[in-house]
Amino acid sequence: MERFDVVVVGAGLAGIAAAHSAARAGRSVLLIERGKSPGTKTVSGGLLYGHALARIVPEFWTADPCPVERPIVRNILSFLTDSQAVNVDHFDARFGRPPFNAFSVLRHRLDAWLAERAEAAGAVPVYGIRVDRLLTEGDRVVGVRAGDDEIGAEVTVLADGVNSLLARGPNARPEADASVVGVGVKQVLELPTGTLEERFQLRDGDGVQITTIGHPSGLEGGGFLYTNRSSLSLGFIANLRSLVASGRSLDEVFDEFQRHPLIARWIEGGRLAEYSGCFVTEGGYRALPRLSGPGYLVAGSAAGLFLNTGFTLRGMDFALESGRIAGEVAAEAAEAKDPAAARLERYVARLEASFVLRELKAHRGFPKVFANRRLYGAYPEAINALLHDLYFVDGAGRRHLEGVARGAFRGRAPWWRLAQDLVGAGRRL
Repeated sequence: MERFDVVVVGAGLAGIAAAHSAARAGRSVLLIERGKSPGTKTVSGGLLYGHALARIVPEFWTADPCPVERPIVRNILSFLTDSQAVNVDHFDARFGRPPFNAFSVLRHRLDAWLAERAEAAGAVPVYGIRVDRLLTEGDRVVGVRAGDDEIGAEVTVLADGVNSLLARGPNARPEADASVVGVGVKQVLELPTGTLEERFQLRDGDGVQITTIGHPSGLEGGGFLYTNRSSLSLGFIANLRSLVASGRSLDEVFDEFQRHPLIARWIEGGRLAEYSGCFVTEGGYRALPRLSGPGYLVAGSAAGLFLNTGFTLRGMDFALESGRIAGEVAAEAAEAKDPAAARLERYVARLEASFVLRELKAHRGFPKVFANRRLYGAYPEAINALLHDLYFVDGAGRRHLEGVARGAFRGRAPWWRLAQDLVGAGRRL
C-alpha cells in the first residue's frame, strides 16, 4: 500500500487549501480529484471575499495570470415579482482598491491557479480518480480506496463537496433535510466587448453583483448575477421542498427567472458558455456534522460550511479558511504520528476561534428567516405595489401615504406580521 502523511479528497478550494498548507509544513500530501482538472465540477454562486485567500497567497490580485475577474464595487439587492423589481443599490469606491472586499471569479481558473501553488509546495495531485470508500481500522480512518488501489494516510481530509458520501462513512454527516437544502443552476454568458461596461456603468475593471429575492411564480428562492471580465454569471437557487411542491422542474423555474423583464435586459445578447447545477446546504450552524474524528477531518461544503444572509452568499472564504486550518492540523498530527480524535479536535477549536464558526454561530438563526414564505411572495409583492402606487399618476387624485402603504400590504401580510418578521429577522441576522 502506498502511503502519505495526508490524503486530501476533493480539489475544490477547501481541498486545495488543505493540500497547500500541509505540503508547506513539509508533509507528504496526495490530492485526489474526481474531475479531470480542478474546478471542472464546481458551481459557484457567490463571490470570493478575498481575506481568506490573502492568508494563503498575500496580494493574490497582483499575480500573473490573475486568478480573479473583477473587484465588486456595486452591490444590488433586488426584490422580484412577476414583472416588477425593487432594487437596493449600494456603490462603494473603496471596494475597488486594495485590499479590496470581494471579487467575481470563474472557478475553473481560480481553482487551477491555486492547485498549481499547492503542487509547487509539494502536494501530489491526481485527477480523474474517484475515491470509492474510506479505509478503516476499528473506528479510525487510515486511508482511502480508489478502484483497485488502496492508499494509506495518517490523516485523511474530506473535502469532496456538498454531495459527499465519504463524509457519511464515519458518521460525520447526517442526511440533509429537504427544507434546508437548495438546488441551484448557473450559467456563464459571454457578451461582446464593452457591453458589460455600458450596461452596468462599470469602469477601470470594476464589477457589480446582484442578489435577487423572489421568483415570478412566487417560488421560494433567489438568484444571483455577477460580472466577470467578458461574461456574466447568472444563477438561481430554489428551496428543494418548495421546488418539489411546485411540481415544476428546475429548468422551467430558471427559464422563467431569465424571462423576467429586468433579468432579460441584464442578460440580453449573452452567449451560453457554461451550464451547471448543484445542491447547497442551508442548515447553518445547527446542522453542522461532526467535523473531526479518528484519522479524518471534514472541510468546506462537505462540512456544510455555508452562510446566506440575503446580502452575502458565503462559501468560498469558509472553504479556504477551513481547508487551510485542516491542512495545518493534519500536518501537525502526521508529524507527531498521532491521528487520534483528541488531537484532531484541535481543528474544531481553531475553526471556533476563526471567523468560520464564529459567523455561522452568530447567524445560526438564518435558516428560519429564509424559511419564511412571505419573504418570497407577499413582501416583494407588497413592496412593489407600494412603489408602483407612489410613482403612478393618472390625475384621479392621490391617497395619503398611509393609505397607499395599507393598500399595498392589504391581503398580502398584516402590519403586525411584518413587524413580527422584522424583529425576528433582526434578532437572528
